[in-house]
Amino acid sequence: MNRRSMFTLITIALAWLWIAVPASNAVAQQASMEGVKAASKAFYAALAVLDDGAAMGKVWAQTPYVTYVGPRSKSIMVGWDAQKKQWMDNNKLTSQRNVSLLDQRIHVNGNLAWEMGQESGTVKFKDGKEVKVDYIVTNIYEKLGDRWLMVSHHVQPKPQ
Repeated sequence: MNRRSMFTLITIALAWLWIAVPASNAVAQQASMEGVKAASKAFYAALAVLDDGAAMGKVWAQTPYVTYVGPRSKSIMVGWDAQKKQWMDNNKLTSQRNVSLLDQRIHVNGNLAWEMGQESGTVKFKDGKEVKVDYIVTNIYEKLGDRWLMVSHHVQPKPQ
């Protein structure tokens, strides 16, 4: 093969790489974004389930480093064991929980993603009390294996 043919072949290969690599990264980024959206949807669906914590166990990473700060929390809850107990205890007091995420904003960076938005809805307690949900939320997800799972949930009431 002469120099001109070799140069042409190398130029074509480099041009193909220049096009293909960003395109494959964009496809991977889009797949990750869709995975995080699905994880978020699963979390808000699990929030409506009033069980022994099993529904939340499917959407949270069951690790010692997960964190939770609820709208009335006075401290940061750390670890899955504490979380599971908290979901079981809250679910015993609750008769209905309907919360949706509005104004969702997601950013993915490798195997971590964060989502911010506004939670809206209502929570009804077994004692008859009903609370309006109007919160600002930050959710953090980690890709563990082939699944995106929640590792942090921090919600606070919107300033009035």
